[in-house]
Amino acid sequence: MTTPFITIENLCIDFPADADNPAGEQVRILNDINLEIAEGEIVGVIGRSGCGKTVLIHLLRGIEQPPTAGRIIYHISRCPACGRIEFRSSAGRKCSTCGAVLEAQDVDFWASENTALKTKIMARTSLMFQRTFALYGDDRVIENVLRALDDIDYPAEKAINRAADLIDEVRLTHRMMHVARDLSGGEKQRVVLARQLAREPLFLCADEPTGTLDPKTATIVHDLLKQAAKSTNMGMVITSHFSQVLEDVCDRAVLLDDGKIVKIGEPVEIVAEFMKDCADDLEYTDQEIGNPIVRADKLSKKFIAVDRGVIKAVDTITFEINEREIFGVIGVSGGGKTTLSKMIAGLYEPTAGGGTGGADW
Repeated sequence: MTTPFITIENLCIDFPADADNPAGEQVRILNDINLEIAEGEIVGVIGRSGCGKTVLIHLLRGIEQPPTAGRIIYHISRCPACGRIEFRSSAGRKCSTCGAVLEAQDVDFWASENTALKTKIMARTSLMFQRTFALYGDDRVIENVLRALDDIDYPAEKAINRAADLIDEVRLTHRMMHVARDLSGGEKQRVVLARQLAREPLFLCADEPTGTLDPKTATIVHDLLKQAAKSTNMGMVITSHFSQVLEDVCDRAVLLDDGKIVKIGEPVEIVAEFMKDCADDLEYTDQEIGNPIVRADKLSKKFIAVDRGVIKAVDTITFEINEREIFGVIGVSGGGKTTLSKMIAGLYEPTAGGGTGGADW
């Protein structure tokens, strides 16, 4: 039998309709949310943009304003001597920090009298933010992970080995000494995951963790999330409006619409429900394409990094873009898409090659 970890009861939250008038009309963002999450369970929340997914994750993590109504209950065990927080299923065992016996406790997470306990629970949870990597861009990969270990007062004499193990766990050993800003999007997301795992969380909230990644790189991150949960019994809530993450990672899924839970079930079932009204029934006609307005001839862009030497971001690319044409660029993370786009926009000067775009580049 699974052990409950979080119970959400009748959860509601309102925000002002006008940010400049917080006391004025209120808009309900989440409405009567009821859900139970077990220890080690990965729950996916899917829904359209603006349906309340991010707000729900923030309430679970403790970084939003308090709910308007309802409760979030964390079922934990706590050390009466040092206050360490562990899974509820650990109740009766000895505390790994001080040796006292852990005691079972149900904590009303947002209750004002539990502010101190809320802070301790937050210290055992982690959050992967939406569309931001939250890295120290000028630091190396291992330095980013070491900073996360320092935040939890990890023993300094063991920190280097622990950081190296975490980097290996997310399959980035070959990038350990690289500067974070030079990594691809998928690699940055894996560093973020290593930093969150450094906190030894009981629970991870991942808000659109692979929403900006290509399918191949997203699958790698999905595998890492599932592997991390399995090896540590860490629970997760993952929000997305992409079905792949639910099907790849989640044990159970929730369909959220207009702040309400529409359905709870197996990921495949929930994805089918989410997609049922998304049929493409539009008629398309061919567009008359005009003359070339942008030409690129053997376009190249190289960067020089102290630790990586010469990096060929774009290598001898030739193409034309015509009037009234929608020109798409697709590729894996780190494939050179952003660099190429910046050269087309005139923000980067090519290292070699050239082209025209109304005026000479």
